[in-house]
Amino acid sequence: MDPDFYTEFENNFRGSREQIINVLSNYDGLIDYILNIDDNPSLLDIGSGRGEWIQKCNAKGFKSIGLELDPKMVHDCKKLNLNIKEGDALLLLDDFCEDSFSIVSAFHVIEHMTYENIKELLIKSKRILKPDGLLILETPSIDNLMVSSKSFHIDPTHINPIHPDLLAFMSKRNGFEKLKYYFINGGPLQNSEADSLTRIFNGVAQDLVLIASKSKILDNSIFENFNLIQRDMKLGITSLDAAVDFDNYSRNRYAQYDESIFIMRKKIIDLERQLQYYVRRYDNSFSKNLNKLLRKFKRILVGSRARFNNRTQNYLHILFNNKVYLTMIKRIYKIKCIFSLLRYLEKMLDHFGFRIYQYKIVKRSKKTKEDCDLVEDHNRYLETYFNSSQDAKNILKDLNKYS
Repeated sequence: MDPDFYTEFENNFRGSREQIINVLSNYDGLIDYILNIDDNPSLLDIGSGRGEWIQKCNAKGFKSIGLELDPKMVHDCKKLNLNIKEGDALLLLDDFCEDSFSIVSAFHVIEHMTYENIKELLIKSKRILKPDGLLILETPSIDNLMVSSKSFHIDPTHINPIHPDLLAFMSKRNGFEKLKYYFINGGPLQNSEADSLTRIFNGVAQDLVLIASKSKILDNSIFENFNLIQRDMKLGITSLDAAVDFDNYSRNRYAQYDESIFIMRKKIIDLERQLQYYVRRYDNSFSKNLNKLLRKFKRILVGSRARFNNRTQNYLHILFNNKVYLTMIKRIYKIKCIFSLLRYLEKMLDHFGFRIYQYKIVKRSKKTKEDCDLVEDHNRYLETYFNSSQDAKNILKDLNKYS
């Protein structure tokens, strides 16, 4: 692998030194615990990387040593005056004496190791750890679905997803008498609404930390006391916790919906009963009989009007289409003083569905085809009108005379 690859990889994906030191404030309670019980606190950090944890512990008064395999990171740490040993940690651990360190830590290291190597790491860490010292192992949490299915695989050197119960079992089996693991560093959606499904995927804890001691007489308060661990540790929820929250929120919401639906149904039933009551009262009331009588009278009135209109139209049709009427109307149309009156009568006839065509009363057609035929007949009449009309010829003579 390119010697600069992993340094650039950490700088790109892990975050700045300030961000990492802030995340490491999870362990301020443990640091305070060690400072209270140990006058000569010491730290061995396995896989120290860029040295943020060593830098933090040195500032608290620890004598710290780091083990790192990457030469570039070792070089960068030494520039910061950090005590770093380069090489394979499993081999370098043999160089330290028993009961040497107050804290042995490995942050995001064991996921790079096989289970056999993890077993060896636990055995050797137990040997060099002081009786009241603490082992801290932090690794990505595979309980986080986004971590286990995506971000875990972004590091090409990750080979082994760590199950928390198996890690606890291995630690106990290899001599760590007191231990407890925590899910920490909740995802960005940890504080979103419980009914958000994305909270289950990207709101649960992103990391897992195991804290262990080889001492049988160590007080359990180190794991239970709020002021020691949980005071500063950014505890997260598990995917099961998020799913339970989602289910409970949904059940409560659906229960509210059911209650609202029940109330609405009850109101509907009450309204139906009231409606039936008023319908019965209406059926037995005088107004219902009066309305029936009025509707019947209206039907009779409408029918009578229709029959009157039909009969009137028939009488007019017979009256206006006999020969006496045609002769009379032709002469009347030639009287200029009553021409406007005739036009008004034509409009009245049109209102009743009749029109005057070639001095005859015809019914107004309700069909487009009949109207078109009527227009064509009228056009043909107009084409021959000049030759057949003496009035038209006289008008043309007058125009020629005075033009």
